[in-house]
Amino acid sequence: MTVDYDAVMRRFAVRALAVIAGLVVVAVIGTYLSVRRSLPMVDGTTAVSGISAPVEIIRDADAIPHIFAATKADALFGLGYAHAQDRLWQMEFQRRIGDGRLCEVFGAATLPQDRFLRTVGFARAAKAAWDRTPDWAKQQVNAYVSGVNAFLATHHGTDLPLEFSLLRFEPEAWSGPDVLVWVKMMAWDLSGNYSLELLRYDLVRAVGPERMRQLMPLYATAGLSIMNSPGGPGESSGSGGSGGPGYSTDPTYSTHPTHQAYSTSSALASALSGGLPTVRDFLLRGGATEALGSNNWVVDGTRTASGKPLLANDPHLSTHVPTTWYLAHVSAPDFDVIGATLPGAPAIALGRNRFIAWGATNVAADVEDLYRERLDAAGTAVEFQGATTPVTIVPETIRIRGAPPVQLSVRITRHGPLVSDAINANNASAVARPGVPKAEPVEPLAFRWTALDEDDSTISSFLKLNEARNWSQFTEALRSFVVPSQNFVYADVEGHIGYYAPGRIPVRASGDGSRPAEGWTGDAEWTGWVPFGELPHLYDPPGHEIITANNRPAPADYPHHLGLEWAEPYRAQRITDLLQGVTKLTPDDFARMQADTISLHAKALLPLLLARVQPGTKPERDAVDLLRRWNGDAAAHSPAESIFEAWFFNLVPVMVADDLGPQVIKDYRSRFSFVTRFLTHALSDPKAAVWCDDVTSARVETCDDAVTSALGRALTDLRSRLGGDMARWRWDAVHHAVFPHSGLDSVSALRPFLSRSVPNGGDWSTVDVGPIDVEHPFEQHSVPGYREIIDLSPANDSRFLSDVGQSGHPLSKHYDDFLPDWQAVKHRKMRMERADIERGALGTLRLAPRN
Repeated sequence: MTVDYDAVMRRFAVRALAVIAGLVVVAVIGTYLSVRRSLPMVDGTTAVSGISAPVEIIRDADAIPHIFAATKADALFGLGYAHAQDRLWQMEFQRRIGDGRLCEVFGAATLPQDRFLRTVGFARAAKAAWDRTPDWAKQQVNAYVSGVNAFLATHHGTDLPLEFSLLRFEPEAWSGPDVLVWVKMMAWDLSGNYSLELLRYDLVRAVGPERMRQLMPLYATAGLSIMNSPGGPGESSGSGGSGGPGYSTDPTYSTHPTHQAYSTSSALASALSGGLPTVRDFLLRGGATEALGSNNWVVDGTRTASGKPLLANDPHLSTHVPTTWYLAHVSAPDFDVIGATLPGAPAIALGRNRFIAWGATNVAADVEDLYRERLDAAGTAVEFQGATTPVTIVPETIRIRGAPPVQLSVRITRHGPLVSDAINANNASAVARPGVPKAEPVEPLAFRWTALDEDDSTISSFLKLNEARNWSQFTEALRSFVVPSQNFVYADVEGHIGYYAPGRIPVRASGDGSRPAEGWTGDAEWTGWVPFGELPHLYDPPGHEIITANNRPAPADYPHHLGLEWAEPYRAQRITDLLQGVTKLTPDDFARMQADTISLHAKALLPLLLARVQPGTKPERDAVDLLRRWNGDAAAHSPAESIFEAWFFNLVPVMVADDLGPQVIKDYRSRFSFVTRFLTHALSDPKAAVWCDDVTSARVETCDDAVTSALGRALTDLRSRLGGDMARWRWDAVHHAVFPHSGLDSVSALRPFLSRSVPNGGDWSTVDVGPIDVEHPFEQHSVPGYREIIDLSPANDSRFLSDVGQSGHPLSKHYDDFLPDWQAVKHRKMRMERADIERGALGTLRLAPRN
């Protein structure tokens, strides 16, 4: 008998492959089932310690939790429990950023980030603020913290979110300072003035003070203000300098010698370039782009169909998964509030209760100063007004997974921590990269910031605000608001509307905080705060509307210095135009406004470009023809917007890269308002030809040459990305809103599973904002992550939406189910009535007191 060994081996191979495939399937199923174990329980009953009576968490048809309790403390407990159920990884990651404890989980790669975070001292400031928090506020925060810890007490191992299993650790119990530290990190994200100080400092070293002023023109004296200048709403925003403190408002163009400068801003960016990209982007983005803004507006009942006020808000923050915001409704007797929460904090940040509604945008107040310090040879004493005083040294121990701990000595002067120590230490230890120059040491720089003060009472302000029932209680709550200074708009069921810009804004002995000050002279010391009663505010204005969009809060003759970095008021002007003369407004009208993509930036700048361009090729002529026919709508389908945006993006390097050098130009080109004001002047003023000439070439270039060259670069770039058919160059083909996973986006194998992106329209100036990230053209990394439209009429046709989803669990269908509706600006219903909440609800979780 002859044996067919080949056939036997084939059968054996087939069986072996079948067994292996079966094992793989079993492993995949096992892994899937194991990961699913950490999905939150949304229906049933569980016993917990820390509540006085049962708490119900009803998740409505949109997975939004509605928490019903017998007391406010129990309701806040329920919010903490729900946050932990849906966003525990996000909360833990945020806490580790604030505490500077990333190395304990991610290893030595995150040492530069921990070193910087520990040096600034977010955790130290949170602990100091907690110690000064009043007992009534501590009780409410502790009730929330108890809810978080009740969840942690019964969830371990694979019952925890996937990220904990992948990184092989479990979270510690929560505490009051953990709540405060993330509030301070949010303030960091919205307080980027320090970066503008560094940029001006670098520009002066590159081209001198006079040309720096040309590159950084201030907000127009007649520019649209929130409180309205004498011309009233709708006044042309203009462009250029401000009449307030600072530098010249009417610069003359000169031919100051070019200096290829080393960039202090780039040194900071380099110092934070290692570690987790999401942490790097968070630490730098607030100070690297003006896109972190917001819109809000409110009209009273004389302008609405219902006869009661309508209020809208859409804050613009960095993108990530899970999203910044978590929608929730918290209800107890005499307490009923709904809106957007920050996971890790026990309050509705933006939203409404039964009596009032509110929204907020960033004031961009100057609440940060850098001070150049003179240290003695030992580096342990600092000069001040002719005398020397010891620096305070705070020891910090950074524990590193898989490596010995690193000891850190944080030096603190009267002006704050020496952040230059972290910058220099990080850059000195960085591995050299080919083609990237080694960062030079930064001189001693101390960092003064209102959020580092020991008596920061911002959390108390939010807790009071949630309970306010009228304008008097609302403004009283804002008295304790410290940082980040916000433009709050207000409406109530009685028909009133209002506006207040609270926060501690420093009064300086002299100077305007525009550049790092000499710390040894005492000339730029903070001497107090702008009095609360003198901060910008309005109540029932005669125009029956209030609009804020990061434009200047007060007219140019306002007596106090608030800041210098107001956004060019395109968004504010567009909202003003859309509201002008309109009555019988409805929530649907507000929804259309939030979706508006008309670019006033394009409408203002494009005529100047078309007047200068000299198209020499057929593609250039076709592009110019297309742009001449364009209506300025930066819609997702628009090829014209693609061309305009790429043209604008290439103008700055063509015109000023030769003057600034590669490092400084990187920091300058993302300042879209300053860049636009500069370009408007440079292309309109015959004296500006010096900027258009490339000093590195023998030929003398004109502004026509520069504009045409930038268009050529733009078309080449778009052709490489989108092909040769210009008619198919949809804006959303290159412009995607990108949402990286917090912590694990850098793991390429996990990115498709955890991160998200979606095509999108808009530009940095549109109401539906869509700024590009200059480091990743043409991606969008800052978005209107939360939208609300609040109707104060009895019908309560209120709506809201966040950008990605409610759940932080990638296997949940609510991980990213908001994303299509966010892209389409399609809101979800803001339910407050129990019958409405229960209709189609996903389930009811009952928390029962454990005996």
